[in-house]
Amino acid sequence: MADFLPFYGRRRGRKLSDGSKFLLEKKLPLYLLPNKSHNPAKIFTHSPDKIYLEIGFGGGEHLAIEAKNHPENGYIGAEPFLNGVSSLLRHCENQLIKNLRIWPDDIRFQFSLWPNSCLDGVYIMFPDPWPKNKHAGRRIINKDNLAELARLLKNGGELRMASDHPCAKNWILASILGNPNFDWPVVSPDDWNIKPQGWPETRYMKKAIAEGRKPAWFRFKKLVI
Repeated sequence: MADFLPFYGRRRGRKLSDGSKFLLEKKLPLYLLPNKSHNPAKIFTHSPDKIYLEIGFGGGEHLAIEAKNHPENGYIGAEPFLNGVSSLLRHCENQLIKNLRIWPDDIRFQFSLWPNSCLDGVYIMFPDPWPKNKHAGRRIINKDNLAELARLLKNGGELRMASDHPCAKNWILASILGNPNFDWPVVSPDDWNIKPQGWPETRYMKKAIAEGRKPAWFRFKKLVI
C-alpha cells in the first residue's frame, strides 16, 4: 500500500469540547489499533470468536451496540473524523466496552498488512454518497476496495451496508452485482426495504427516516471462489 492515499472526508467538524479532547488524549491510546497490526486476531485482550470491521463508524452507535451485545467477538472501527472518534470513545467508556479497537485514519493503510480471510464481517453504514459524477472516484465502494474486502473476508462473511441516498443505493448494487466475489441473497423487496432484525439504530438513521429519506438495507455474502 502506498504511503499516501487520497482522502476526501472531514478530519474534524465543530470545535472539540474539553471532554472530547480529554477522551482523544487520554482514552484513545487504550483503544487504539496498533499502527502495524499484522493480525487483527492478536490485538484484543481476549481470543475473539469472530472479528468485525466497521468502516466510517460516524458517531459510533452502531459499532458500540454490536460490541456491547457480543463481548465474545472483536470489533475494529475506522473513522478519520475526530468528532466521531471522541463520540465512540464516550460510548466505550460509559458502557465499559473492552472488545473494540479504533483506527482514527484511513483503514486502507491497514489492509495490506492483514492476512487473507481474517474478517467475519464488514460494516459500511450510510457512507458519503458523493452523488456528483465527477466525484465518483471518491466513493468507498470501488473496484480496488471491493477486491481488498473480498480478500479479507472469510468465505460466507457478511458485507453489511445501508444508505438513504438514491445515487449511493444504485452505485452499491451495481458495484456488488458486477463483482464475482459477492452474492446478494434476497427473496423479496422486504429484504432491502425493512431493516433486518438486530441491526442497531443510529442517530443518523433516525434522522433520515424522520426527514422522509427511505433507507435501503443490504446484506452481501462473500462467495467461495
